[in-house]
Amino acid sequence: MNEEALTTQEELAAEAIGLEAMRYLRGSETIQKIARETETKALEVLEEIRRVLNDDSLEDPQCFQRIDAIVRVLGDHGIYTRRHDW
Repeated sequence: MNEEALTTQEELAAEAIGLEAMRYLRGSETIQKIARETETKALEVLEEIRRVLNDDSLEDPQCFQRIDAIVRVLGDHGIYTRRHDW
């Protein structure tokens, strides 16, 4: 993961900026396009996760291989977690 952790103040500011941007763009063609692209991307990620869950070659009893594969799918799409950092 190449991102630097944000401070609490920075996270709150980022949320506020995002909300203001959404209010500004609400109803515009730009926000509608972003919503379509986001939905498409979310469905692609969910499909990849479904394939991991259905992959019979990952057969460790505690599902560590599946969890690792799912976290990798998320990371490949820019969705990171601090709970799985190896």
